[in-house]
Amino acid sequence: MAVGQDMTTALCGGFNSLYFLLYALREPEVLRRRIGAAALALVNGGALVESLYLLALYISLRSGWRGQADLFAPGPWLLARALPFLGTLLVSLLILRRLTRP
Repeated sequence: MAVGQDMTTALCGGFNSLYFLLYALREPEVLRRRIGAAALALVNGGALVESLYLLALYISLRSGWRGQADLFAPGPWLLARALPFLGTLLVSLLILRRLTRP
């Protein structure tokens, strides 16, 4: 069940990220909508990467893979968390900008 959930999350995150990325790259759109779409692309891309990382971690633990300790190392962990961090940071900055505008 966990594998199915992670795979579905990864597929949805990838699909949504692609949609919002293509939306952000369209020329006739208003700049602030393009920035918002880029933020959503980052958040959904983060869901994709994070789900694939957790899926790899789960499979390695279940199969007794000898290199599973590599998935707990700070490097891969930080890389898997980078897109969700950047996406949520961008959304927070957009909200703060909106709240502080007169």
